[in-house]
Amino acid sequence: MKKTLVAMAALAAVSAFAQSSVTLYGRVDAGLFSSNGLAVTAGVPSTTVKLRQTGINNGSAVGLTGSRWGMRGTEDLGGGLNAGFKIENRFNIDDGAGTQAGPLLFGGESFVSLSGGFGTVKLGRIFTAFDDLRAIAVSKNNFDAAWTPVGDVYGAYNNTPGTVEANRVTDYDGRGNSAIKYESPNFGGVSGALMYAFGENKTATQKAGLQISGHIKYANGPLAVGFGLQTEKAGGASLVPTKKHSAISAAYDLGVVALSGGINNSKATGGAKDTEFSLGVTMPLGAAAISAGFASSKSKLAGATSGKGSGFGVSATYAMSKRTTLYTGLKSTNRKDAAGLKNLDNDLFSVGVRHDF
Repeated sequence: MKKTLVAMAALAAVSAFAQSSVTLYGRVDAGLFSSNGLAVTAGVPSTTVKLRQTGINNGSAVGLTGSRWGMRGTEDLGGGLNAGFKIENRFNIDDGAGTQAGPLLFGGESFVSLSGGFGTVKLGRIFTAFDDLRAIAVSKNNFDAAWTPVGDVYGAYNNTPGTVEANRVTDYDGRGNSAIKYESPNFGGVSGALMYAFGENKTATQKAGLQISGHIKYANGPLAVGFGLQTEKAGGASLVPTKKHSAISAAYDLGVVALSGGINNSKATGGAKDTEFSLGVTMPLGAAAISAGFASSKSKLAGATSGKGSGFGVSATYAMSKRTTLYTGLKSTNRKDAAGLKNLDNDLFSVGVRHDF
């Protein structure tokens, strides 16, 4: 009898383990870099003085991706229903510091989820539905890495050089806190997502902020294309309470090369508006790949052109194994005000290694 009970308990434990799983994962990315850009003092860029910097930096700044570690897991609840979670910490490999504001312990994402035939519902800190859509546009643009010019070029710069950037849309917020996100099932390649993030900064006289985002896309075979929207209301005591973003993103894999691109529009309270464009191409060469990309933006304030930006990048990777990749890349970007004076003029060259576990 005792032997039977022990066998039954062991079988139950094995069955429970088979229905759930937890994975520890991570990525470390470090690169040797050399950059040459305008000197910045107290957040104010110089109009003439440039500085060259050389050193080791985190992959998010000079390489393929930021360094991170995290845990994720799923549990089969039966009846086609699954529970899941993810917590991810982002950090700088060069000095060990956290990269998220606060610093946040799990600034990458931290959520719990339920999924089934109805789709997936997530609760926590989550990448926005708009960010999911924007990722398509840069997927073949220098591997969506540090050499992708979009990060420098996008975002309105309506300031006068030599002054603090006061009137700018800035790029969208890629994550939402205190958020609920719904991701639909795939219907023959068509899918969508919606997310609402609750602000927690309500005051006695002002409403709390919020963030709403959504997208619809078609992804089937070599083609992916979609449309996304995002509205951000800072609330509380913020001086710039509302930003609105829209984007069309597309990617197509031709086999010998793969293309991606996007068009974005952003506007903010106060009359600042951005129109932005990007295009990228990646060519696989066995264990290696080469990529190139371009981005441009035009900013307006009260209907008048207040700034322009443009940039390009080229890069290459070589997979030493499934988990270790060597890389190198070059990027050149600049932004100018209405008078043609630069408030960003940066060149970056880097070489490094990324290892996944």
